[in-house]
Amino acid sequence: MSRNETLVRLRPSEHGVPPHRRSAFAVFAFALAVGAIVHEWNSTFTPWVAIPVVVASLAVLVRPASPVRLMVLMATLVAECVRQLPDPVNHQVLLGVLGTALGLWWLGLLARSSDVALDPAALYDRIAPFLRVGFILMWFLAALAKLNAGFMDTASTCAVWILESIPLVAVPPAVVPAVIVGTLAVELSLPILLTFHRTRPFALLVALPFHALSALAGHSWFSGLAWAFYALFLPPAVLARATLVARTLLPRWLRRAVDATAARPWPVVVGGAVAFVVGHEVLVPVLGPYAGGARNWGAILVCLGWMAFTSVVLWRLRGSWFPGASRPRAGLAVRPVVLVVGLLALVLNGASPYLGLKTTAAFTMFSNLRTEPGHWNPLLVPESARVFGWLDGGDVRFVRTDDRAMQAELADDETGHIVLMGARRIAAQYPGATVVYTVDGVPRTAAPVSSDPVLGRPLSLAQEWFGATRSYGTAERTCLH
Repeated sequence: MSRNETLVRLRPSEHGVPPHRRSAFAVFAFALAVGAIVHEWNSTFTPWVAIPVVVASLAVLVRPASPVRLMVLMATLVAECVRQLPDPVNHQVLLGVLGTALGLWWLGLLARSSDVALDPAALYDRIAPFLRVGFILMWFLAALAKLNAGFMDTASTCAVWILESIPLVAVPPAVVPAVIVGTLAVELSLPILLTFHRTRPFALLVALPFHALSALAGHSWFSGLAWAFYALFLPPAVLARATLVARTLLPRWLRRAVDATAARPWPVVVGGAVAFVVGHEVLVPVLGPYAGGARNWGAILVCLGWMAFTSVVLWRLRGSWFPGASRPRAGLAVRPVVLVVGLLALVLNGASPYLGLKTTAAFTMFSNLRTEPGHWNPLLVPESARVFGWLDGGDVRFVRTDDRAMQAELADDETGHIVLMGARRIAAQYPGATVVYTVDGVPRTAAPVSSDPVLGRPLSLAQEWFGATRSYGTAERTCLH
């Protein structure tokens, strides 16, 4: 046995589970907490939404092997997703669906067998397959969304749009086809590589540059959270040794700070939360036009630093997980009914644009996907799949309004054409406004909105909660979440 192996704190589970599972649980929880803090710093959510996530994340960081703290963190992320309905960003949807199913299942397990529910080693074996499958499904659905005519169009593809979001990057026209092919290759390969045991090490090698570029393009809040999930595909023994290697890489003063944190965790949690509030809610807004840059680049630097540090650790341990190394299989079998239902909900969400339920918050990020009537562009899914009528009613375009607040919102969102359900959602906020608009090019006037039989018709409760749509007046509008 090597020196590193003898240093690993092997705390046997009471349920016959290999002790490295405890370290694996702690590593995933720690990485998720780091990603959550990056996510909140990069966001503009109201403080009462962001601060509970930050506090829960800090609580996990000081004691990552606590199942209760991880579940509380997942609960705060679920609450944040619900707060953003009907249009949370895609990684919020992933965590919202997985967190809801996982939370309900865990509460049931806590009632039936509290010793198992509170044992991180035993719990890891039960939740890791579910989280792995959910992550793989997200990638499959995101890749499917990009298989459309718009993404293949060199004049409008989001592949170029997102690369050119990186400062100082400009994609020459001659290179655009290669960028399209490369993006599709990466996003199609990730779920396939993650699915099979022998190819999982290659998935990490593909994921690192992909998520680094994604972070530089301004999406560190996605990369930071996603990076945690890749730990689930590494052998638990590797993750256990990684905690030791990581400690040796830290400067002596930082190791002392970590030890002090372990000794006095709650002052660290409170102090960290106060520091976040002061920085994010007080100091950053003072920067005025630079506030957005401070949020964005602060999150980018932390995300890239975290990914770089963990990559160095994994490189040191490459003999234990690189292609060719003998590794235990990371299972994908999910049996509890509640968790299976959660995975089905994830698939339904990803299928919702094709079914005619919504056009965003469905893993369609940066995809050019169009599924509105008259604009169908998927290459593999036939238009006959659209069996619901939420996207029906015609193309709506707002022309003008006498309400200054509504006019400002339309100008700020650069709203072009949008389906009727989306137009009703916007107009419902201004029931007393007079609005001139068109439906399929035919002019109409709502004077006021509340009395108009087309624009003023209320949405159903299901549409209010889940019917998220984006405008599509320009090509760039289909390059958003």
